[in-house]
Amino acid sequence: MLYIFIALLAAIPGFLFGFDAGIISGALQAIKLEFQLSHLESGLLVGIFPIGALLASCIAGKLSDMIGRQHMFYIIAALFSIGIIGFFFVYSYNGLCILRFLLGFSIGMSAVVSPLYVAETAPKEMRGKLVTYYPLALVTGIFLAYLVNAVVLEDFSWRMLFLLNLFPALLLLIGNFFLPESPRWLYFKGRKKEAHFVLKKLWPHPHHSKKLDEELALMQSMAEHQNDKGVWKVLFSKKGLACLVLGVGLFLLQQISGINAIIYYAPTIFSQMNFADTSAQLLATVGLGAVNAVMTVVGLALVEKLGRRLLLIIGFIGTSLSLGLIVVATSFQGPFFEWLAVISVILFIATYACSLNPVPFVLMSEIFPLKIRGPGMSFSAASNWGFNALVVFAFPILLNTIGVSWVFLIFATSCVLGLIFTLRYVPETKGCSLEEIEKHVHSNKPLRFLGR
Repeated sequence: MLYIFIALLAAIPGFLFGFDAGIISGALQAIKLEFQLSHLESGLLVGIFPIGALLASCIAGKLSDMIGRQHMFYIIAALFSIGIIGFFFVYSYNGLCILRFLLGFSIGMSAVVSPLYVAETAPKEMRGKLVTYYPLALVTGIFLAYLVNAVVLEDFSWRMLFLLNLFPALLLLIGNFFLPESPRWLYFKGRKKEAHFVLKKLWPHPHHSKKLDEELALMQSMAEHQNDKGVWKVLFSKKGLACLVLGVGLFLLQQISGINAIIYYAPTIFSQMNFADTSAQLLATVGLGAVNAVMTVVGLALVEKLGRRLLLIIGFIGTSLSLGLIVVATSFQGPFFEWLAVISVILFIATYACSLNPVPFVLMSEIFPLKIRGPGMSFSAASNWGFNALVVFAFPILLNTIGVSWVFLIFATSCVLGLIFTLRYVPETKGCSLEEIEKHVHSNKPLRFLGR
């Protein structure tokens, strides 16, 4: 079906991001040796990727409102391809940072556009599952990169490893020629005939005609209720702020759980846990990548079966407990505690992958009314990348100052706060159409009561 093809192709930037994150995790030591980098410089090299993504996400929503969701993928694929090819011609630290920034800029746009585009083309009963393809592709990319690091890192230049990411980028560029524009974006722009045509392509069978008419009626209803207020005035109104606080809050809590510190610095973390052998560190890292990928597939099913809110509650409980065990395990010496630390990291990854990984992306694509969906998702995604940059930049510095136990205690405390936030503020959007969610937002009822 066309909407599944859309979701798969729109997920490719997630793979690009995941593969890059996994490769930099294994290649960082080689890069540090070649360029003689300090802890501060290596932290900046890793952290400048999410800084570029942060800046891109600030403009991606508005830009996609202007030129369309589908056209954004041409820009994303082209920028990423240029950045990857550049690795073959860069032999300075500053040049390397510029290319990392460019890659981050490309992926930052995709983190807004991909969930937005899929949510606007998917049927409501499959929307959560299809939006989750993006984080699934991300963790698949991480796993494959970890595998590449473990198998061929010593035999190939780190530049060659990054070049592997060029192939999916070109696949996105070519595949985008076959994607339709978002029907909701077309309808909002007054191009109703084109919107109807795209909906017929999404639901081509005769028995879908009733569903198609219902979708058009809902779009018409929402279009009639759009007011003449400016986008920013609506976004920062009481209704818009409720959505914004939820989107930003979830991504803040997702990032300060410490997930990207573990993803980017997994071999370093295992060395702190007394895994001195580099091969053992990389193999343990591959294991993490496998768990991450498998449990994200589990989350793909659970996000529609259990719903968004319950899955988050389970996720924050599981991550709090597993991070607490890491704190205990790294506070003592001995083989038992070393293995307890490793098992606890695996439990954290497993719990995170099926809950905290997909749900913020799904909710971000659902909660904003159409008029502010682009800029609202931009703000949410920008917070994601901003806190990502902060964590990955600060982590190696904190690790060398306060130690691994105290760092993970901070992460564990953050997850406890995430549980409280979810219980208090997160709604349930399972089974609701985007127009039904928008109707609730405009009803002056608190957002947290939706679906409860």
